[in-house]
Amino acid sequence: MAMICERCKREMFKYETCDYCGRKIDNNCMKASQKISKTVRLVICKDDWSKMPMRSAYKNKQVPARQEAAKK
Repeated sequence: MAMICERCKREMFKYETCDYCGRKIDNNCMKASQKISKTVRLVICKDDWSKMPMRSAYKNKQVPARQEAAKK
């Protein structure tokens, strides 16, 4: 089943979810990904990579959405 990339609007068959903006993106729109543990993987899109607070959070292995959920 094909889906549409929420960043570039192209058709995609496999997607990743950006951990910083929550959009479903394809591999062309994904800037970087890293594993912070054996089961948890961080993904950042090209738009969020250009925002310095998001990029520094990614490099420090922090996700704003997960931090807010942990506080509740």
